[in-house]
Amino acid sequence: MDLSTGAARDVGAADDERIAHAIDRMLDAERIAQSAIAECEKQGLAALEQARQQRRTLLERAQQRIVALHIRAARALEQRVAQVREQQGRAAAGKTAQDIDRTRLQAAIEKLADGLLVVGDEES
Repeated sequence: MDLSTGAARDVGAADDERIAHAIDRMLDAERIAQSAIAECEKQGLAALEQARQQRRTLLERAQQRIVALHIRAARALEQRVAQVREQQGRAAAGKTAQDIDRTRLQAAIEKLADGLLVVGDEES
């Protein structure tokens, strides 16, 4: 074996070793990157679930507010209907009282007229 062949082998072995180390570093970097990607995916899923929970909470609160508004509106409507019915009842009662007063007044006038006629007949 001549020196140049031995030196070439030594150079080739050194190159092979450098290439093997480079491949090892690349594989380590790939494992680190895959681990980082997996962690990012995990964090992304956690953030997504948190956002979904916040959405559910907001929807529940909005539904509670809507129900509360409907209840308040229904109560206000019931109160207003009761007020209108009461006013109508008072108006009807007042009209009935007026009708009764007119009837009584008419009866009193007729009684007075009859009394006057009877007194007028007695004087004649």
